[in-house]
Formats: sequence, structure tokens, C-alpha cells
Amino acid sequence: MSLVSTDYKNHKCIRNCTENDVMTCEYDFTLEYYFTLTKACYNCPFNETDCQRPHCIAADGTPRGLIVANRMLPGPAIHVCKNDIVKVNILNRLDSAEGVTIHWHGLHQKGYQHMDGVPMVTQCPIPVETSFQYSFPAANLGTYFWHSHTGVQRADGLFGAFVVREPNDFHLYDYDLPEHTVVVFDWMIELAINRFANHHHAGGDNKPASMLINGKGKFQEFTTPGTGEKVYTPYEVFNITSGRRYRFRVISNGILNCPIQFSIDNHTLGVFESDGNPFKKVDVQSFNIFAGERFDFPSDSKTPRV
Repeated sequence: MSLVSTDYKNHKCIRNCTENDVMTCEYDFTLEYYFTLTKACYNCPFNETDCQRPHCIAADGTPRGLIVANRMLPGPAIHVCKNDIVKVNILNRLDSAEGVTIHWHGLHQKGYQHMDGVPMVTQCPIPVETSFQYSFPAANLGTYFWHSHTGVQRADGLFGAFVVREPNDFHLYDYDLPEHTVVVFDWMIELAINRFANHHHAGGDNKPASMLINGKGKFQEFTTPGTGEKVYTPYEVFNITSGRRYRFRVISNGILNCPIQFSIDNHTLGVFESDGNPFKKVDVQSFNIFAGERFDFPSDSKTPRV
């Protein structure tokens, strides 16, 4: 397994799902400590294009350590069709010699309990410099996510989206694309264990400094040399075409157990699925999403803006 594998944005299993079309979908995740705005970022944020370079994690601009898979925040997204066989090869290269397990949040794992990734319950943690393969069928339709189930590693970046698609149902949307997966989470400006120890033993603050969407946000201010212009790291951008409806999947990797209120300016959200369970569409102006929860809605761009 290579030190840093692909981002899997063009994985063969990202496809239009059809009945009885089952594939084996394999991924390599290399886990390691990393840092924001490394040399891989070149001149980010002063050159915003540099912030999109492979292995560049700009986050909100705050310099801090991370725990990542394949040098990505969030980690690689898994997009498969129902009943695909998912194989994820985990290579633990955490310099701290920490063990690690990966949990597939929301998936029932019926008959595959030993693949659920709960440390000291369904498996022993994966020791440093060793590997382990998770292998199970994607038996549940819907929006899920994967994350470390060890210590506070999830709070430092070790998580990602996991989507199980069905043959397209176009009565609520026209497109269901991977790029419209939205991972929201609160973010601290230091490693989580520092914040936890400070709060637990010394009465320190346990509130997040900022919020990120798909690992991007604006918090730390930078001053451009020579001009004095103030710049920030970029936000995530979602592209849609007017007159078409796109399915958005929102996942919360909330850390500090505070709900996140999600809304889109001047848009009504027709929520029709929660935690992988569909229901009759409900139109709302916003919704509260707690850690581990997921909500799906279409962008109804055929409806004029309010």
C-alpha cells in the first residue's frame, strides 16, 4: 500500500446504480498525523488555486495538527451501490503509536458485526505499522459516514462520507452526484486531546472556534505581503445548473455535542430522508443536525427564489 493513496473521486464504483449490478469496491486508507497548510499548499491562501492542490489541507487557516486518511480533510468519500462489497484496507502510520479502529456509522452490519469497528468490543485496535482489511456488503441504502472509533481521533479529522445509492428515483431530483455531499462539523484550533485535558482538568474552554463544510472555512486572517490585503482560506463551493434539481446529502461529524442549524439563504429545503430512512417530503427553512445525523434534500432550482 502506498504512503498516500488516491482521493477516489473517480473510483469505478461511482456509477448509475441498476438492479443486480454488484461490484467489489476496494480502497486503501493510509492514516497518519499531518498539519494544515503544509508545503503541499504552495502559496495558499494568497493564491486560492494553490489551496486546491492534492494533499493541501487549508481548513480554516489555523495552524494545527490533524489525524487524516490519505492526507485529506474529510477523508476519502466512499460512494457505492446497494449490495456492493466494500473492502477498505487500513494502514496505521500514526507516529504516536496509537491503535485505531474505523466505524461505519449507520450501517447495520447484520452478519458482519466483527466489521463494525468498535475497539475492544468487535475488534482490537489496529496497531501502528500494521494493516487491517474491513470487508462487508453495503446492505443499507442511504447517507452514512465512516469515522475513527478510537479516542478523540474523529475530532482531529479521521472521518469521511459513505453513501449507498439505489437505482435513480427522479420524482424528487434529477441528479444524485458525489460532489453534492456536504459534511459539516465544528472545529477546534488545536488537537482535541489538548482541549479535552484543559477542559477536564483545568476548567478550560470546550467550545469550538469555527465551523467547516467539507473541511473548508474562514477563521484565520492572513495579510498579503506588500499590499497589506486581508485574505482567508476559501469556502467550499457547490455548482448546480439553473432549472435542474440535485440531491444534497448533509452529514454531521459534530464534535462537542452541540446541534448545528443548517439552512440555505432564500431556499426552502424539502427534506425527504434522515439517517438512511425515507419519509414524505417536509418543507423547512432549516433543520438541526446533531453528531452522526444525516439529512437529504433536493435543490429545487425549478422553484423561483424567495
